[in-house]
Amino acid sequence: MLSRAFAALLLFATMAAAQITGLCNTGQTRATASGCTGVLVTPNPTGGGPDRDGNWALAEPYPSPYGESPCEFRSFVPAWVDTPNPAWLPNSASTASEWIATYAGGASGTQGWYVYATQFPVPPVLPGGIVPTGLTINGQLASDNSTYALYMANLAAGLCSRVAGLPVPINPAGYTEWSDFSFSNPIPITPGSPLVLYVVVQNAPGPEINPTGLRIEFFDTSAFN
Repeated sequence: MLSRAFAALLLFATMAAAQITGLCNTGQTRATASGCTGVLVTPNPTGGGPDRDGNWALAEPYPSPYGESPCEFRSFVPAWVDTPNPAWLPNSASTASEWIATYAGGASGTQGWYVYATQFPVPPVLPGGIVPTGLTINGQLASDNSTYALYMANLAAGLCSRVAGLPVPINPAGYTEWSDFSFSNPIPITPGSPLVLYVVVQNAPGPEINPTGLRIEFFDTSAFN
């Protein structure tokens, strides 16, 4: 019989190995073959600069029409990593992520929809030789203004769907505090092929120019199964 200590260690090792490699928090440098780097990009100064997120892209042109699924968008550019607007959750609230935005998005943005996307791989097999058939993603986010929806696409199968069961907005705390979220894949996944996660942020209605941006972190409880 396994000792409790060894059994606990084995369980921890299995859980750790099953985490979602390549699903990176906002604000990090480009992931490597072994996964997210955990290294944060130096934010651009207020007013804008050249530094971009290594893993998250923004639909262009922005704001984007939301009458169609963001899965249909074909033009994306790397999102900028900007100094946060003073009213936002400060970067110092966590060392695992930073805000991403449009160019100088921490300062201003036109009213409308902003669609962010990140791609990550589905492993061919999980530890023990199990073929993954699903996944659960747990995390927290903040955005300016509200995160309206999440979508997931399976590129190999040509499938895409909105994640059901999440509140609208997903982040009732807005841009000043974290809001937790949790969901399972809304479409079948294909082992060995990539998935795309889309985050749809709505900048406040009205004719005025407003700050807009997104910050998201994924918990280590996120995993394929």
